[in-house]
Amino acid sequence: MAKTKPILDLNTLIERPTIRIDGMTYELRSPDELSVLDSHFFTVKGKEIERLAGEDGKDEELAAVIDEVVPRMVVDLPAEVFISLPGAARLAIVDVFTGLLLRRRVSMAGAIAQAVVAPRTPTSTGEKSSLASSVSSAAIRTGGSATLPQP
Repeated sequence: MAKTKPILDLNTLIERPTIRIDGMTYELRSPDELSVLDSHFFTVKGKEIERLAGEDGKDEELAAVIDEVVPRMVVDLPAEVFISLPGAARLAIVDVFTGLLLRRRVSMAGAIAQAVVAPRTPTSTGEKSSLASSVSSAAIRTGGSATLPQP
């Protein structure tokens, strides 16, 4: 059987990306380990962050949403470390985590697109068949009437 590249490669071993805060390494949740509810939570909160970031005078609401999501993004982040993070650092964590989620979605979309687009199959001579040809496959008429007899 021919070896083909799988369109989906799943692993049960979760490899978490890491970030460093004040010299200490912390793990971010991997997109592969998120439950459906977690994925929905991050999607809803991401849209809320995007909306609030585009509105004037919503800084406190934006900070509150960021403060809600960061502890769910970073595994076992101590409260004292979280409190010490300035707003820009918290937003940077959100940006990195969002990038991981988007990269996962783009990779899934690419896999689906590759699976849906059927490769052209070779003909019996080994040549790939043409999807569009300007050459007619009908034989050229050498005479006779173009009208068909009526039954």
